[in-house]
Amino acid sequence: MNKLMKIAMLGATALVIAGTEVYAANDADEDGSEEVAPKKAKKGKKGAKAGPERLFVAIHKFENKTDASGTDIDTLQSRVQQCIVGTRKFEVVEREQLATVKKEANLAAAGHTDSEDAEAPEQGKIKAASYVIYGSVVYCGTDEAKGSENGYATAVAKSKVEVQLKITDSETGNVLAQKSVIGMGIDKAEATAGFQATKSGGMRAAIEEAAHMVVDALRDHTYPAKIVRVGKKDVTINMTDEEVKEEDVFDVVECGEMLFDPDTGAPLDDDGDDVGRVQISRVGPKMSKATPMDGLDLDDLDLDEHTYKLRRVSKATLNKEAKKAHQKRKEVFKSRF
Repeated sequence: MNKLMKIAMLGATALVIAGTEVYAANDADEDGSEEVAPKKAKKGKKGAKAGPERLFVAIHKFENKTDASGTDIDTLQSRVQQCIVGTRKFEVVEREQLATVKKEANLAAAGHTDSEDAEAPEQGKIKAASYVIYGSVVYCGTDEAKGSENGYATAVAKSKVEVQLKITDSETGNVLAQKSVIGMGIDKAEATAGFQATKSGGMRAAIEEAAHMVVDALRDHTYPAKIVRVGKKDVTINMTDEEVKEEDVFDVVECGEMLFDPDTGAPLDDDGDDVGRVQISRVGPKMSKATPMDGLDLDDLDLDEHTYKLRRVSKATLNKEAKKAHQKRKEVFKSRF
């Protein structure tokens, strides 16, 4: 009898343990479902991961206030659009399309579009404030001259393109920037090659610089060019091969305190200090490299403590500085006698 009672007690104990394990497993399933559900909800539909915020920019047709051919003006307009797209930070639309784009974006944000529609704008990817670029070309021409170099007759073409630029906020109509943009281009050829080839080369260079400076003005008010990494011999910047080319020069500005207009309270700019210059040494489709100039010490750049913006130095500025430096050398040389 005692033996039978022991067997019965052992069986009951086994059932209790088994039941406890079953309830524990059920509890684990419930806890697991509560933990997994939020993760799945966060992940969402495949491919629906929020991407970087992008801005829409509309470009008005540049008004030609010169005697230059419409071909050069159209080339400038196309080059500006190409450079803006090449930044990988903006979407360029025609002015007439801007209202449609915003309407679609608002519908998507309100959940009124089909989430499976691949063409529908994704929520969180379109900023409400878009920008409109206006431009008037007030000068577009080339000065030609003949000369000689190393005993050979040469033809020199100095081209210049000047654009009166205006950037406005399409939501408010406020003018964000209004400035004069000047592009310079110089080309040389043997005189026997004729002025036409030289003229086209100089104008092409002037248009390219003017287009880059238009985009620089846009970036200054949205996504300024910055140093993103400091290496042992160079720095990495967030500018693409559509924005810069090798040997382009930039001032490095260490950003400081944001200043505000005492009358309107509107933000002005970072109270930055120029710390030196860099020159583009290698370009790429997503970022580029630049090497220090004018005694800039890379060890002095601390990305943990500061942000460093880049401002393009125009050819006209570089030419003026070169002339001043040449004149100073002449004066130093004369002072020796």
